[in-house]
Amino acid sequence: MRIHLLSFLAAAPLAAQAIVDYELTAAAGTVDLGPGYASEPARLYNGTLPAPVLHATEGQTLRVRLHNDLAESTILHFHGQPLPQGMDGMQVISRPETAPGQEFLYELPDLVPGTYWFHPHSDHHTQLDSGLAGVLIVDPANPADDPAFDTDHVIVLDDWNAANTGGSYTGHLLNGKTSDGQATITVQPGERMRLRFVNVAAMTNYVVALDGHPMTVTHTDGGRLQPVVTQAIPIGIGERYDVIVDCNNPGVWSLAVSTIENRTATVVRGIVRYAGQAGADPSPTAVPGNLSSGAMLDYAQLASYWPASTPITATPDLVQPIVLGMQPAPGGGNWSINGEFWPNVTPIEVSLGDVVQFDYSTGTAGMMHSHPMHLHGQFVRLMGTAGGATHPPRKDTVLVRPSGQPGSAWSVQYTADNPGSWLFHCHHMMHMMRGMMTLVNFTGDHDQDGRVDHDDMDPTRAAPVLTIASDAAAFQTGGVGTIDLQWQPYSVCAVFVSGTELPLPVTVSFGELRIDAATAGLLGVALCDAAGHGAVPYALPTDPGLIGARELLQAIATTTMPGGLVLSTHQALTLR
Repeated sequence: MRIHLLSFLAAAPLAAQAIVDYELTAAAGTVDLGPGYASEPARLYNGTLPAPVLHATEGQTLRVRLHNDLAESTILHFHGQPLPQGMDGMQVISRPETAPGQEFLYELPDLVPGTYWFHPHSDHHTQLDSGLAGVLIVDPANPADDPAFDTDHVIVLDDWNAANTGGSYTGHLLNGKTSDGQATITVQPGERMRLRFVNVAAMTNYVVALDGHPMTVTHTDGGRLQPVVTQAIPIGIGERYDVIVDCNNPGVWSLAVSTIENRTATVVRGIVRYAGQAGADPSPTAVPGNLSSGAMLDYAQLASYWPASTPITATPDLVQPIVLGMQPAPGGGNWSINGEFWPNVTPIEVSLGDVVQFDYSTGTAGMMHSHPMHLHGQFVRLMGTAGGATHPPRKDTVLVRPSGQPGSAWSVQYTADNPGSWLFHCHHMMHMMRGMMTLVNFTGDHDQDGRVDHDDMDPTRAAPVLTIASDAAAFQTGGVGTIDLQWQPYSVCAVFVSGTELPLPVTVSFGELRIDAATAGLLGVALCDAAGHGAVPYALPTDPGLIGARELLQAIATTTMPGGLVLSTHQALTLR
């Protein structure tokens, strides 16, 4: 007898939400990096380098459906947005990676305004380094919360390595192009031009300057600042800076970029041309004076435009030294945090509501030894700045300079307000791959579902988490696999399958229905073990005519919580 999901449910209205939807497809392709490099192999979102800019507004929910058309698994991380754990895009911790031919729907609620970016956090580390990166702009709900500007331009800085792509170009890119391939930014005299600098590189910290113009820094890592005028800006991997440029010096100017280790060599440049100016483009190798020797922005100058909801305190609940090191390690790794190498690390344990202080220091010196330290899931308040205790700048990535240089030691505080298990790592790809990564684990059980927060793929919502494999073989016709569930020990989970996904969730008394109950049939039943893990095996038909068929999965589970039943998360599965 076929059991239908509809028999469990009563009708309910669609949830009213402010939702912005995007589709992103990750696939192999080719790009035109500029003259001489017209068909370079790459991995791309929606076929462009960088990916199309995603736009949303503060407070909205952003839904991004990732389709994986790559030959290997992938996953998507939205850098800087304080997401729920399950949407953080970290394999194993938040969800498995998305297998080739499969998809995952990322839902980012209550968006925070500012400039952010997205990229893989995959075990396939070369994905970021071969084109998979894009920018997310979240406008403030009140436009008056932004400084006034007339034009708005995103400037994506990236390094490119032929060894990772199979191509021929190794060097640096601005908006996906070499210096010779740049599209000119045309401005009118008197305009206020907003530039959003985003460093999506794998291994390069940059300095950027606009010849002939000072820049007024208005935001860092999405957070608005009290304006600071500067000639040049250092920008670590993963960092973002928004600036305003008063266009009052007509001419044709170089938007020049160097590495942080050598300000006297331009590695890539854009072009800013005033309307009506007929001069030649600036030389790609020209080094503007403000790039090479102009006053460079320092963290100490920064102050938040808004007061911090939690000021800097002299008595945080936890003070944790973060010592960044370089030393031999088993397996060839040599970059460490507190003498430990990922994955053999001791997680930093915090409790919900704790004020935590990290004191960064480094014993590493010399070239390539700057460390852009990024904490997932939380904003930090940078200490020792012009903002003092009440207006510290809000950051998610802090660049720690080599030992012996200014900026080699910083302290931050943050309020542990987003339960889960969060990566904390250097964003330099080689450093991260070779050990400089650890975890911040929340104790307690925020959603009171019986699972400790750091071992819960969805610690802010009391619901079973349903996942599928990251292995492509599990979805080929004639293949076999399992639907995995994470929930309470000894609970019973009934997995249903439907050919239709609801455009918006339907709210019922025991959760959010995401699949069409009228057509949903029972796939199988799992009994979770003592650790709260359950699995429903399946065997796919051998009929090649079913290739491309897309099915939706959702479970109903027993629970010790009031009501006795609860709906799981949902997941699509496509036959290959």
